[in-house]
Amino acid sequence: MDLLKDLKNKNRYLANFTKDLKLIYAVTAATVVWSVIYIVLFYHPVYKSEAKVWVKDVSTREYVTSLGGSNNLAPLISSGNPILTQIEILKSDQLRKTVERYEKDFGTKAQGTKFSIDVKNKPNTDILNIAVGANTPERAQNTLAAVLQEYDNINLGINNQISKSRREYIELNLMEINEKLFEVRRQIKEYKTENLAIDVATEANKLVEQGVFMSSRLETKLAEIQEAQYTVRELEKQLGLKPKAALDAVALGSGNKVLELLRVDLNKAIQEYEFDSEKLADTNPKMVAQKARIDEINRQIKNQIETSIGKQTRSNINIYDPVRESIARRLVETQARYVGLQAEERVIRQSINNINSTQSKLPEKKFTLDNLEQEEKALSKAYDNLKDKQIEASIREAETVSNIIIVDRPSLPQKSSFPSRVQVLIMSLFFGGLIGLVASVLKTLMDDVCEDVEYVEKVTGAPVIGAIPCVSKQLPTEDIQFIHGMALDSITSNILMKCSKNNQKIITFTSSSFKKRKRTVMCKIGTRLKRVGHSVCIVDGNFRIPNIIKEMGLENELMINLSDFILTLENKLKSGVATNVKNEIEIALTTGKGGINYLGNKDIVFEPCEFFGTAAFELILKTLSEMFDWVLIDTGAAHITPEFTIISKLSDGVVLFADRYVTCTTIKDIARVVKNSSLPLVGTIMREPNSKLEKEYEKYLYLQERKLTEEVEMEPKNVKQG
Repeated sequence: MDLLKDLKNKNRYLANFTKDLKLIYAVTAATVVWSVIYIVLFYHPVYKSEAKVWVKDVSTREYVTSLGGSNNLAPLISSGNPILTQIEILKSDQLRKTVERYEKDFGTKAQGTKFSIDVKNKPNTDILNIAVGANTPERAQNTLAAVLQEYDNINLGINNQISKSRREYIELNLMEINEKLFEVRRQIKEYKTENLAIDVATEANKLVEQGVFMSSRLETKLAEIQEAQYTVRELEKQLGLKPKAALDAVALGSGNKVLELLRVDLNKAIQEYEFDSEKLADTNPKMVAQKARIDEINRQIKNQIETSIGKQTRSNINIYDPVRESIARRLVETQARYVGLQAEERVIRQSINNINSTQSKLPEKKFTLDNLEQEEKALSKAYDNLKDKQIEASIREAETVSNIIIVDRPSLPQKSSFPSRVQVLIMSLFFGGLIGLVASVLKTLMDDVCEDVEYVEKVTGAPVIGAIPCVSKQLPTEDIQFIHGMALDSITSNILMKCSKNNQKIITFTSSSFKKRKRTVMCKIGTRLKRVGHSVCIVDGNFRIPNIIKEMGLENELMINLSDFILTLENKLKSGVATNVKNEIEIALTTGKGGINYLGNKDIVFEPCEFFGTAAFELILKTLSEMFDWVLIDTGAAHITPEFTIISKLSDGVVLFADRYVTCTTIKDIARVVKNSSLPLVGTIMREPNSKLEKEYEKYLYLQERKLTEEVEMEPKNVKQG
């Protein structure tokens, strides 16, 4: 029992189970009531009839050719599990609707009833165990018989459909292959007709002969072209004219008697001029006269030419003698023959190119023709093979059988199946309790109350230095004070040992809420420190809710508010006025009961950060640490008030007071603030419900009461004996 109590104290879920017993009982009762209503109004017992079915291979012997095994529903094949397929067939809507129609026709289906089908397969076998449920044993047996009959019909139909589909598929492929075969044969015929249906080897030999002949002719023509080209060049050198110019010159002097006479006179005049030029000077009258005569003859020739063919020619290309005329004619004829030979060369080259092109196409023709013939052979073979398969498929379709064998006929059930009425009640009771426990856990999660000491130590990274027990208010006031006093003595001892070891004198007290309980605890800790001979000063740093001075009844004794004192000292420090800070603090201090000194406010300050961030406040704390053994500072909630971080930075350590209903989220937020600000956390003081201290004190009181009772009972006996 003690172990169970310890577990409850450590685990808030277990502790809340006892608190939420009413919730758990209510959920369980509601579930049981619902199950009773269900049993009375809606529940119908289910009787299951069972049968065994063997799924076998339906392969038959071959008559014409093999169709392969893909047309059979072979069990346990490597590519799948046909047994699972059979199970799905049994659970199909087609079978269910058929059975419903069967029951409706025979009037065996009562209003509001239903049947269920359960199919199981024993591993490594082809046996199916089929069970059908109904609201009466006879109906279950008849329904299962109808199920097996329809199941056999469905399998027979599936096998028949498979054979029929295969036959139709083969016939479709056969028709497609026949069409392709006809098309290939037509292409072969058209290709041979288009290419003159010749033998490829014979055509190749003829093309080689034609190529050799045309190459010989080309070489002959090239030789003739070179000869004509050479002759034209020689004649052009002799005449000094191109063929066209020579042709025009010959045309000017040919057949004109006047021009012929003028040419004769011109030749004579030129000869005389050349003869006399060797003897006479150009200025000689005879030479001048001969030169004038030559010019006159040239003028007459020019006029004659213009009279005959116009003004489009030049006198310097005229041919006047028969010899030059003969050479010009030969030049023109040779040029004409040269042009003709070039034309013949081009024609021969074109013929050679055509022959080469035809030769290059011969392998392609042979390749195309071979492919067509090979495709024809393949299609013919496939056609013959499919023809055999068509015959075999027709035979298979005609002999289709079912692959279902009934091993055990449907049985007549003797009792209803699971769940019965009693089993429904037991399950509702069990699940109701389970739902109640889940509801309790969810309620605990939603509350998010943190009562786990180990969790607080893990999140904050500091130990829990004590716990203030939540004592029942039914106890007498002196008992409550005694229990709280014992807890505070323990907390004070822990703080004293830990802070003295680390030389921590200025301690900041913060809490997880704005409640006043933290200030009361801090003042009582200060009182206990004073009792053991330590000087203590309590500073109320919570200017937003300054209650310490009021709670201690020191409003009249307070000489100056701490905020005003900080502001006055700050102004003096800024102005450079020499100040005895210790004397100033002694004036501002207020001494309460027990010799504890206080600094604080009796007036509210809405923006306290500007006071705590001053050099004056830092100097005050430093001076107080020199004047007193302990300086205890009260601040607002750590995760809410911004001045907490400023004050804690100036202190030696922080003590967190976790309220009774503090949440895990709040603890995490405070730990995050402390960690981000690098503040030294001394420890956490918690509010502990159902604490061991309270239980031990109750035991102590019980023992004292029992002892007193025994003493009272012993007194009359002693009197009688005396």
